Amino acid sequence: MSGVTDRVFDGRYALDVQVSSSLSSPIWRAMDLSLKRWVNLILLPTSDLRSVKLLQECQNAAANDRRDVVSILDVVSDGKISSGDATDLPDRYVGIVTEWLEGETLDRIMVRRGEVFPIDQAIKQIGTIANTLMHAHSLNVSHRRLRPHNVIFSQGQEVRLAGFGVDSALLGPDSNDGVSQDIKGVGQLLFVMITGMWPLGSVDSLPAASGSGGAGLVLPSQVHGGIRPYLDRLYQQTQEGTFSSMRQLLDALSVGEAEESESLQNRVSRLTSTSVTWTPPQSAKPRRLRSTLIAGLSVFIFGWLGWQLLTSNFYRADSGITGLGSPLPSEEVSQATGAVAEVVKVTIHDPLGDNTENEEQVLLAIDGDKETAWTTDSYKKADMSGKAGVGLLLDLGVARDVYGIDIDLLSGNTAEIYVVNSAEPDLAVETKFAYIGPNEISSSLGVSPAVSGRYVLIWLTPDLPKSESGEFQGGISEIKVRL
Repeated sequence: MSGVTDRVFDGRYALDVQVSSSLSSPIWRAMDLSLKRWVNLILLPTSDLRSVKLLQECQNAAANDRRDVVSILDVVSDGKISSGDATDLPDRYVGIVTEWLEGETLDRIMVRRGEVFPIDQAIKQIGTIANTLMHAHSLNVSHRRLRPHNVIFSQGQEVRLAGFGVDSALLGPDSNDGVSQDIKGVGQLLFVMITGMWPLGSVDSLPAASGSGGAGLVLPSQVHGGIRPYLDRLYQQTQEGTFSSMRQLLDALSVGEAEESESLQNRVSRLTSTSVTWTPPQSAKPRRLRSTLIAGLSVFIFGWLGWQLLTSNFYRADSGITGLGSPLPSEEVSQATGAVAEVVKVTIHDPLGDNTENEEQVLLAIDGDKETAWTTDSYKKADMSGKAGVGLLLDLGVARDVYGIDIDLLSGNTAEIYVVNSAEPDLAVETKFAYIGPNEISSSLGVSPAVSGRYVLIWLTPDLPKSESGEFQGGISEIKVRL
């Protein structure tokens, strides 16, 4: 840190080294002299016509301080740089202070590796990015200019999203429709991860995609092998306005993840289902053929006898049933018992809110009385005023094999059900246990085989019914988890 205090911006941020960036404005690594930590400092002269826009957009984006974004820590509307000889440099600047993050951007990872992401990993990472943007949209914050350099993998391989407020102000937004443009941007990032190319020309040192179809939308399968049709379809839907919200895109990504998992299982099945036969030497064939016939006949006879025993043809109707123990060890197979699981704890799951939605009512959802219910807060709009959802998280104490869930909702609710092993599940990557439509008030939902998990999440999606007060409110009357 030799010489780090030679130039200090706004009396607090000591400029260290200038950082390379694709933005048309200098970025510095700086030391926050008050908190003794490194930060990013973006400086733009107040005489630049973009400075007003930069200031406004960053002040708005500063509300988005989740861990999965590179947060804006400070906004200085009119600061100056003091030099080490106690003289002030004449220019005045708008200063945007963000987290200093040790990590690698998506484009640099792809250039370094020289290969694309595995499809299942790409879908998972894109789900995380979409979930981050869905939360931002609930705060009325949009990115509007997503590029590979905005996706940063930290040293712990966490995905962080950078550039909120900054990129669109300095370089111009791709569109003023924030939600729609971010959906397109997520699709374009998926395109990059599975092809290694940017669909709309060269960007961030990555090459441009050039399809074989000439003009029009270039699909991933046109520029890279091994891309399955559902990925082409998903990308096309993000670009053509099929999705009106990031939640709809997240649901489609969940379906894509399930299809990829099923495809992997099918490939494994094909590899393991091939029967292996052994052909003996020619001289041994007659003798071995007789042995094979005798062995086959013996297996048939003993199999028939065993079948008769199992189907009760060897005992009278009034005789006691005798259990036949197998001489070979067998693996115990879990079966549904129909028993109702004990719920250790019920809590509000409200990651996009304050976790206080009528929390005093949560036990009414498991009290055995359908006349009582936990209800959400009242909202002025059916979409929860832009929030992605809210629900109840049931803790079973330990991981259990869940075969079914009985649930009673207030009329007109829609809900997603998850069985998970985390008290803070990421719905972008979790597989749904079931979905309940608006006309299903009382439902008995079952699966086979069981889904193992410690927690059951009932997630009310943003399509709330209208209450008697004229506002919108959802709720759950009763939940039973069956083992």
